[in-house]
Amino acid sequence: MDYFQALTLGTIQGFTEFLPISSSGHLFLVEHFWNIMPNLHFEILLHGASLLAVILLFQKKIHLILKGWMHLLGSSQGSRSYGILGLKLLAATFMTFPLAYVIQIYFDQLLTPDLVAKTLIITGVFILIAEQYRPKTERGFSWRMAIFLGLVQGFAPIPGISRSGITIAFLIFSGLKRRHAAEISFLLAIPTILAALIYSWIQQGEMLLITPQVLLACVMSFLAAIVAMTWMVKLVEKKWIYFAPYCFILGLIVLIAVH
Repeated sequence: MDYFQALTLGTIQGFTEFLPISSSGHLFLVEHFWNIMPNLHFEILLHGASLLAVILLFQKKIHLILKGWMHLLGSSQGSRSYGILGLKLLAATFMTFPLAYVIQIYFDQLLTPDLVAKTLIITGVFILIAEQYRPKTERGFSWRMAIFLGLVQGFAPIPGISRSGITIAFLIFSGLKRRHAAEISFLLAIPTILAALIYSWIQQGEMLLITPQVLLACVMSFLAAIVAMTWMVKLVEKKWIYFAPYCFILGLIVLIAVH
């Protein structure tokens, strides 16, 4: 992998990680058409860079959640509501991994550009359904919603199925405000990505090699993720539905290219 490829892959991964268009799908397609062998070490480090980006951008909310946990443990400081929000995010993460583990094992054997094209189209369908059938009455982020959110997120290991896309779509469909749905999805990414990184790292059983190309990719992933999250929080209010035709068009282009 040369410097241009590293820059491109890092930018694509970071930018698409928090947009509803599937970072894993884009990364797989670019690597496939460039004849680059997928590298789990490389992907772990890119996701680590994205994780740092979301922690930086939501550091105030994270601080409030941590103080909220202290309040639940008996401290006079902190907000109970933020502490409960943090527990709901952990519950959602806990619900994700059994399903995600099974799905990843199954779909790793079926991974092709054809599959990614079809799952991108499915992601677009989720976005349209969420907008078309979202309740007129707004609701809060309940425990029941958190449990089902975790199960929905369990389908994210399928390349082409966007983690942020299906979680934001589910929350909007369930009655959350669009901006609140995006923020919950991004906060949920922290324990989810962290747990996935730890699991992947243990599974590899090796030190992660950081070359200059990999470092460049990680820096670009970090910067692109910040831009994408900032943009998405603003865009989700009115225009996030336009990501649906993007998924449809890209999916159709890939289907045409491989047939």
